[in-house]
Amino acid sequence: MSQRIRITALLAILLACLIFLPPFNGYVNRGIESALDHFDKRPEQTALFIGNSRTFYNDMPHMVRAIADSAGYSKKLRIEMDAEPGVSLGDHIKSKLTQGLLSEHWDHVVLQVLSSDQYSAQQSGPAWDDAENLIKEVQERGSLPAMFVTWRYTDQCTENAGMPKKAGDLSPLGYANMHVNIQQQHARLAALTGVVLVNVGMIWEALQSEPKDFNLYYDCNHPSIYGSYLSALMFYSYFSGNDVLNVTFRPAGMSAEDAEMLRKTVSEYLGKTVKA
Repeated sequence: MSQRIRITALLAILLACLIFLPPFNGYVNRGIESALDHFDKRPEQTALFIGNSRTFYNDMPHMVRAIADSAGYSKKLRIEMDAEPGVSLGDHIKSKLTQGLLSEHWDHVVLQVLSSDQYSAQQSGPAWDDAENLIKEVQERGSLPAMFVTWRYTDQCTENAGMPKKAGDLSPLGYANMHVNIQQQHARLAALTGVVLVNVGMIWEALQSEPKDFNLYYDCNHPSIYGSYLSALMFYSYFSGNDVLNVTFRPAGMSAEDAEMLRKTVSEYLGKTVKA
């Protein structure tokens, strides 16, 4: 038996075993995905997500892959994530792990600013300078950077659940203006560096006044599965250039109606921004 046949046989056995492992939030188990990739002949597209809990909640970056595959995307997305609780972009700049990942070639590198650094321009510290420096580093390494534009805090939950320690001194009276600051600071970054903005926060804010049977927030800060799905849809459209209306994947526990509403919202928003 040739080595190629032996490898193929072993992968087939591994895949058969992995099929019986439970899915995570309704999308393909990571082990199954890796095994299937051996047989997937589509050209590869790579993306590295660098951020913190707003990125890793519900394993959002890998949800993008499930969305892409369900839509019949012509490329095979290989996605890696470097995201830990409460970590700023300044911490990532100093991190050996982050720098090691950045030394590899990526088609896309997605950056997310720590939420408490976005409360106001006065309380951001060096966060936006760090973002600018990291954007330039990514560009110099030959990858295309994008900013994950996130959302403001909300006081519509009990006891400020889920808020970072640094946010303890940030008054809820400033939460509405936080959205304005997030948009202004990211627009400034884009003007300075040419970085692409994946503006989840803009749709997020608009949806707050829309009638719906779900909440984008899990607590006062983090995304629910609906918020993560919204984010993942935006990133799929950014990576592929395709409309999200062809997406069939939805996380476990999410109704078909709610998933369709979010896909339509993203499609309409992106359609308007392209025309503008």
